[in-house]
Amino acid sequence: MILRIFRTTNFKEKLMKFQQYTLVGIMLLGCLAGSGCTWVEPIQGASSVTLVLPAHVSNCNSIGTTISQVKAKVGIINRSDDKVAEELLTLAKNSAVELGGNTLVAEGAPSEGSQKFRIYKCQ
Repeated sequence: MILRIFRTTNFKEKLMKFQQYTLVGIMLLGCLAGSGCTWVEPIQGASSVTLVLPAHVSNCNSIGTTISQVKAKVGIINRSDDKVAEELLTLAKNSAVELGGNTLVAEGAPSEGSQKFRIYKCQ
């Protein structure tokens, strides 16, 4: 009886489809977790904002601060530290543009998908 169920074409077709969908799902998850998919897009003007060390802003006007936050994990998978840092910087540059700044100074390293930046307007 059990052997007949496994030998039916319908069961084999369903099993093959399940395996195909599982494989596609694993491939998509791998792409998302490891390929560097970017979820943060720069706004117009963000490319002209520069990240500098604190010593380089002594003659600049401080405008304010921003705290950038992105997902550091997708489900149970940790995202690439480099990709997270890149997205945090892009968000900070977007904030600088919106506030009229052109220079950023990072206040500490990224931690769990968050990083604080000080925004400056330099000549």
